[in-house]
Order: sequence, then C-alpha cells, then structure tokens
Amino acid sequence: MTTLRQLEVALIGAGLIARLHLEAWLGAGAAVRVYADDGRSAELAKEFGATAAGSLAEALDGADAVDICTPTGTHHEIAMTAIAAGVGVVCEKPLTADADEAAEIVAAAERAGVRLYPAHDVRFAEPYARLHDLVASGRLGDVAVGRFSFSAYHPRPWTGRASARSGGILTDQFLHGADLAHWVLGDVVRVHACYQGEIATPAPEGAVAAGTVVLTHASGAVSQVVSRWTATPKPPVRVTYHVTGTGGSVAYDSEWPQEVRVVDGETTNFGYYGPSVFATEMREFATAFAGGPEPRIGARDALAAVRITQAAAESAWTGRAVELPVEGAA
Repeated sequence: MTTLRQLEVALIGAGLIARLHLEAWLGAGAAVRVYADDGRSAELAKEFGATAAGSLAEALDGADAVDICTPTGTHHEIAMTAIAAGVGVVCEKPLTADADEAAEIVAAAERAGVRLYPAHDVRFAEPYARLHDLVASGRLGDVAVGRFSFSAYHPRPWTGRASARSGGILTDQFLHGADLAHWVLGDVVRVHACYQGEIATPAPEGAVAAGTVVLTHASGAVSQVVSRWTATPKPPVRVTYHVTGTGGSVAYDSEWPQEVRVVDGETTNFGYYGPSVFATEMREFATAFAGGPEPRIGARDALAAVRITQAAAESAWTGRAVELPVEGAA
C-alpha cells in the first residue's frame, strides 16, 4: 500500500484571508509554513499549530505550493519567484491588478509546467456550482440573460492610495461577479461599466460604493453584475443571481430561508449552513497538487477575470464600452 506524502504549503501573509486559508489547508491535511514580512507570522503559526518561516526563501524551500495572501501589489513578485523555484501557486484574488502582469505570470507558469490556481472563493459556493452545472448540462436551454449581485460591508475604510481611475470596487469586489459570469456564460467580448460613491482611497468611515457592469458574452448572452460596499455591517454579505434561458430560469438569494440544524443548547446568531467555501476550495487544490483531478478553476480563469475587471475600470472612467478579444478566435 502506497502512502501519499503530506503536501507542503508555504502561506504568505498573516491577515484575515491568510487565517481562513490556513485553517482550510490544515483541514485538507497539508503541512503549512507561514511567512509575513510584517512580523505577524509567528503568532498566526503558533495559534494554528503551523510552522513560522523567517523569510520568503525559507518558506518556499521544499514547498509543493505557495499560497499568496498578501496585498495585490505584491502578488506578481511572489508568484514569479515561486514559479522560478518550481513551486506551484495559489493566489488570493485578484492575481494582479494589471492584465499584462497577470498574463506574464500565467505564461511563466505554463512554460515552467507549474500549476497556478486563483483563489476565487465564491466559485466554490454550492449555489454557484449548482448554477454552473444547470447551464453546462443544457437544463436551461440557450441562456440569454444573467444577473448577479454582491453586497458586503467593508469592515474598515478601504486603505492604500488609489485614484478613482483605478476603478475601486470594480477591481475588487466586482471580480467575483466577473469570474462567475465568465464561468457560467462563457467568454466576455464587451464590457460597459459605471460606478457611484467613494472610489478613491483611503475612503472615510461609513463610505459606500456601487459598481454596475454589463457584460456581453461571445455566445450572445448578456449579464449584469452589481457590486456594493454598504455602510452598515448587517447583513454582512448578500449574494443573488437570476439566470434565464430558452428552457427556464433559476434564481438564488442568500437572504432566503437557509437550512438550519440545531444540535443542542441555545443560539442567538444564525449562520449559513453548509461547508466552508475555503475548505472546499483548498481541498480541491490539495487534491490537484497531489496528482488528482484539476479543480474547477485554473490560470486562464484568473487572467480572464483580471482582463474583465480592468476593462470595467476603463469603461467607468471613460464612459465608453470596452471590447475584449477572445483568445484563439480568428
């Protein structure tokens, strides 16, 4: 009987996303070493029983995969360093903020034969997996229209230094909708976007923002994605979709009654029932790195999402639609 070697993961970063990813990797049976250049890695590693690394090089040494959970501006350098070392890459969304940099990472990974998986966690939520299966199986016929919405409270004013031209929410939260629309309805050939509210950073406390994007797909289908940053924390997240084809429609709203299971005791705060999207995501990645089936998302999906979000930012700034060529088309 052959025993599979334990997957070695280098987790880079020590913020909220790193914490969620770390828990999921450990749940998938991986051994994790944590490195963060802000000095927080030792504390996070100790809390979860992982190992702290003293440098990026130390974290990557002997790792099967790196999981990049650092600010977006650092993704390119870390990913390219890992690829050069022959280490597989998982990267929190977005892969980069710039489509040319994203293309460079994807091309480098393909040349090196290194696996590259973007961590677009919403794709791993059961309602969206079910939607994809319904469309892919033809149950809805020829799909004509899709509507996706995402609302979430930003727990603090978005930080950093970015201009309104950068797109704000259109290059952050909108990426979830861009990825789902691309996954469910296919290649995007035209993007028309607008936004309202606080876009530039840093934004004041209680700031709100909304981005609306209309996507035309190569199939002829049209989708609308609406993303919102809300001023209050309740509800913390709301997601919806409504997709219509010649054979029927399907809709979902996270505020609809959810299945709840009470084992014993009292509860005053209900959460959504079901597996964590992060647990599902990392389990699929771990299986792929171990030589199993590929996950439901890959490098080209990461690049497509960055191209769509960058086009949305350009469209909102100029007021004009942006055309996107489909790779491989004549």
